[in-house]
Amino acid sequence: MILLYMILLILILLVFYVSFISNKNKIPNIIHFIFGLKPQKEEFLFIYYLSVLSAYIVNKPNKIYFYYHYEPYGKWWDRLKDKIPVIIFEKVELPTYIGEKEIKHFAHKADWIRMNKLYERGGIYMDIDTISVRSYRNMLNNNTVLGYEIKKDNLICNAVMMTVPYSPFFKLWLKDYEKEFKPDGWGEASIYLPGKINNKHPTLANVFSENTFFRPYATEGENIFEKNINIHPELITLHLWESYTIKYLNDIKDFKWIKDNMETLYSKIVLLNIKEYDI
Repeated sequence: MILLYMILLILILLVFYVSFISNKNKIPNIIHFIFGLKPQKEEFLFIYYLSVLSAYIVNKPNKIYFYYHYEPYGKWWDRLKDKIPVIIFEKVELPTYIGEKEIKHFAHKADWIRMNKLYERGGIYMDIDTISVRSYRNMLNNNTVLGYEIKKDNLICNAVMMTVPYSPFFKLWLKDYEKEFKPDGWGEASIYLPGKINNKHPTLANVFSENTFFRPYATEGENIFEKNINIHPELITLHLWESYTIKYLNDIKDFKWIKDNMETLYSKIVLLNIKEYDI
C-alpha cells in the first residue's frame, strides 16, 4: 500500500514538472501597446480604439498593457478605459539616450520602450495602427515570433512581435542595439538588425511570412481601405502603416464608415470579429 502511494505521488509530481516545463517556454498571453509619447493635440482615433478592442476580443489576453507619457483624450479614449476590463494603463518616462547615443525621434523612443518592455515581461507587442484578424494562440508555443516586412531584403518589422521574457533572441538584439542605432537614421536597429541576428541564429526565432502581419504593404493603402480585397488565409494581425495611410485613418470616425464600406478589406476584418453592439 505504501509503495502504491509512493508511485502515485511520483506520478503527480511528474505531471506538475512536465506542466511547469511546458509552460515555462510559452509566450505569456499579455499584449502591449504604446501611444502618447508626444503632447496630444488631436483626439484618440476610432481606429486606435478598434485596434485594442479587436486584440482583446480575438485573443482574450490575460492583460493588456497600454504605455503612454502624455495621456490621450477624446470619446474613444474614454470608451477604451470603460470597455476593456483587463487593460492596465502605465505612464512611462521618455527615454533620451540609448547608451551614449541621443534619441531624437519619437518613433525611436517607442522602439526602445517596446524592446525593453517585451524583454522584461514577455508577451505580444502590437502597434496602435493594427487590427486583429485571427487568434495568435498557436504561435505562443514558440520562444520568439517575428514577421518579415520584406523577406528578399531580410527585413523584419517590429510592429508586431511576440516573445518569452528574457528570450535569447531579444538578448542579442538589445546587446547590439546601441551599436547599430543611428539617431538620424530609421530602421537600422529595429528592422535591419533583427534580420542579421536571424541569419546568424535561425533557431532562436520563428519568423513568419510577409502575409502574416504586413500585407497589404505600406504603399498599398487602397488595398486596405478602398478595394474589394479578400482576407488572406495567413493573416493574423494586419499592420495598417499609419505613416502612409493616415488620410484613411482620419476618415474612419465611427462604425458608420465600416457599414458604408463593407466591401473593403479593413471593414471585412472588423466585421469578422466585432459587431456594432461591441463598440
